Amino acid sequence: MSYPMTPYGQLLLPPGQLHLTEFTDTRFTKTVMELSHHLQVPTDMVLYALLGVISTTCQGRYRVKLPTHQLRPLSLAILIIVTSGGRKSTLLKQLMEPLLKVEWEERQVYRKRLEEHAAEIAQWEAERDGLLRAFKRQRGKGTPVEIDSSALKAHENVKPDHPRRFRLAFEDATDASLFAHLAHELPSASLITAEGKTLFDSAMFKAFGKLNALISGDRITVDRANQPALELDHVSLGVLAMTQPGVLQTHLDKRGDEAREAGLYARLLVSQPVSLSGQRFLNPEAPSPKWEAWQEGRARLETLARENRLLLFAPETDPTVLEFDQEANRMWVQYFNEIEAEMQPGGRFEHSQDHASKLAEIAARTAGSLHLFEGEEGLIRPETLLQAIDLCNWSSVNFHSVFQPVPQICRDAQLLNNWFQDHRNRGIRFLRRTSVRQRGPNVLRNRDRLLAAIEELQVNGQVVQFMDGKTATLDVMPWLPIVPQPTHQANLPTQPTIY
Repeated sequence: MSYPMTPYGQLLLPPGQLHLTEFTDTRFTKTVMELSHHLQVPTDMVLYALLGVISTTCQGRYRVKLPTHQLRPLSLAILIIVTSGGRKSTLLKQLMEPLLKVEWEERQVYRKRLEEHAAEIAQWEAERDGLLRAFKRQRGKGTPVEIDSSALKAHENVKPDHPRRFRLAFEDATDASLFAHLAHELPSASLITAEGKTLFDSAMFKAFGKLNALISGDRITVDRANQPALELDHVSLGVLAMTQPGVLQTHLDKRGDEAREAGLYARLLVSQPVSLSGQRFLNPEAPSPKWEAWQEGRARLETLARENRLLLFAPETDPTVLEFDQEANRMWVQYFNEIEAEMQPGGRFEHSQDHASKLAEIAARTAGSLHLFEGEEGLIRPETLLQAIDLCNWSSVNFHSVFQPVPQICRDAQLLNNWFQDHRNRGIRFLRRTSVRQRGPNVLRNRDRLLAAIEELQVNGQVVQFMDGKTATLDVMPWLPIVPQPTHQANLPTQPTIY
């Protein structure tokens, strides 16, 4: 897709489709296409996974300024739903390589700093012991001790700080350990895993309120027993989780309503790519893959990751603020207004206003990450924002297919129709309604729910109700003509078999 320079005359919120499958001359898209081709994984799976890793490297040092003049972090929460065998771990291992390389380098430096710190602490403690002995001697002689007391206080103020540990990605962390890391080590981190069950079962994921606040960039206070409270201000937390559909469904059944009500899902970018299983054939004559785009992308990720080293020594450093140019500003406002209009009754977001209320902000955060990955200078351009909007629009389609609750009457109708299909397969066409209530799905033994489900199926042409004398009867194959049943006595009326 070639993005136009002016947003006017076109909708920014079209019916969901992903345009980035077409080749565009950006570092992000070229990297996605190369990884998708060489690893044989779906394009949209790579799009959102790479975006999550980019965001992890940028969120600590940068903020984006919305046209409403609010500053927002670049942290993103991304959920990718892939069936088993979808090569989640293969892709994530490739994408995480530059981050893990930087973390490994910093781990070696950290070990040396620990050794140096131990020596500095030993010297500091020896000097303090000397001051304490002098202080006690002066007191024993009954001489004034004001000078020695001041020296002790001054010495306490120069106690060597414990070195901070550099780490950007966590796979499985308790809420307490993650909060401590954000408060005392590095004010930026992401939860990244190819096994969603690990994340869904973690204590961190169950603390919906604090998780939401950290993803949003809000300030939180964590009270701890017998220890000072942790003040988490200006910290960034991202999420990149890959999971199987069954694992996600188990989570939704257990805590889905609670998480949706808390607003956690509204903050997610969701991808549900179609599996390539059964299409990933090997060609022994194919040349060795060239990783030209990924080499460039990997180098950029390493550069962005290393920028976070500044936070080890100056964690209070103000983040660099990214802003949109004038045209991109107008474009973002138009996108925001189009979303707002779709929240009206009958609109696309009538029943998902929680999701819609976050979409424009997520697009701005995404644009900021893409801007940095491309290595662009100055203001965020319209082309970059349009690419971010494209990703958010496609994610919105997936969000509704995964999280938008289907009305109970529709779920009941589907369940009942599946039960009817079993009878259709056995050639059974007519059923007494009382028999359906007695023998059908357990949840539909309730008369009102059963009648509502039957009515829904009748509206859609899946079943027809009629009275056989005084018996309510269902025709579960109403699209077929009624064929008279043979009888032994020609003068008797013919009737279909009713079960």
